[in-house]
Amino acid sequence: MKKYESYFNSPFRVEGLVERQYVTKADEQIWEATNGELYVAKKIDKSKVHLTDPIPYTKLFVDNREMLLRLSGTGLRVLVYAICIVKPLSQTAILHIPDIQVELGMSSINSIKNGIGELIEADIIAQKLGSNIEYWINPNVFFNGNRLRLI
Repeated sequence: MKKYESYFNSPFRVEGLVERQYVTKADEQIWEATNGELYVAKKIDKSKVHLTDPIPYTKLFVDNREMLLRLSGTGLRVLVYAICIVKPLSQTAILHIPDIQVELGMSSINSIKNGIGELIEADIIAQKLGSNIEYWINPNVFFNGNRLRLI
């Protein structure tokens, strides 16, 4: 194996953070969520500046690790594509084969169909009735947003 440079501290820095400022009036209070998904709130009595992370992300739940590790290379590539395109709070993903072909740089339509079929068999996605490109996503595998809003 090729020898690579080693680091004492991580060489990767968080990028894309934005400062957000709250300016309150004399008698106004702002409630700020402090614990991500749990929405434990605290009062802000005066003007405050803090960092926010506006870059979109999707959660992948680690309870499914064994099932995910059994997927083929194509199945994993289609899954990563689905994770990246799912919209916030959406329960569906559009898996249009020509779009996937371009994005993944694959020439075989059958490989992509097999990858989608593999995700269906693994209960990661399910085809939406009446559509051949829209699929329900299993929010226990991955989800973009707060799953509590689905209840």
